[in-house]
Amino acid sequence: MISFTTVRLQLEQKLRSAETPLLRDFLGQEFEDQVLACNHGPKDEIAFQYPRVQFKVIDRFAYVIGIAQGSESLQQAWRTLDPHQVGTDRIVVLQSDLETTCESIEATATPIKYRFVTPWLALNQKNFQEYTGSRSQAFRREKLNRTVVGNCLGMCKSLGIALAGHIRADCSGLSSIRTNQNRQSMIGFVGTFEINLNLPGLIGLGRSASRGFGTVERQS
Repeated sequence: MISFTTVRLQLEQKLRSAETPLLRDFLGQEFEDQVLACNHGPKDEIAFQYPRVQFKVIDRFAYVIGIAQGSESLQQAWRTLDPHQVGTDRIVVLQSDLETTCESIEATATPIKYRFVTPWLALNQKNFQEYTGSRSQAFRREKLNRTVVGNCLGMCKSLGIALAGHIRADCSGLSSIRTNQNRQSMIGFVGTFEINLNLPGLIGLGRSASRGFGTVERQS
């Protein structure tokens, strides 16, 4: 079980995904320092680990997700927060809520269906060349299957979670779209996938999960 804190902000107007960094400004410099500290090793070296704090924009709602150590940092920041606006006067917060739960990430006997509500950035440079260089739909699908499993296993390893059993995924419900990251056009994937793993809602997978990409929502 890991601590999982969600701050949800209902906004007066829609916040664009490109404005996600405003959420860090909203929570203040002290919180920013705590986020950076979560990503450094014992000798102040950068530790490329699964992001403990994730910022997301979905429709008219903005979310900040704190996981494990990030959950505690987010709760501390919330206590000193003046939750009236994000970034500037023009983005007014109509309602703000915080919820903390204990969540389990574990293998399941049967697959669970999820949906990427924000584009999943599955492909690094090597995978991109392999994926686009093949005309085989079976090869492309298997590449995505392996990648989403790898994302989940990497997340679990970073969080200190040992999984029992073999993890399998089916990404046949995904489709590719064009998206932007740091003003660069990239291929992302949206739609549904299945995996025999219990995942907390709104958790992020893949590249730039801390910036809201690859946000997962469980389907009924």
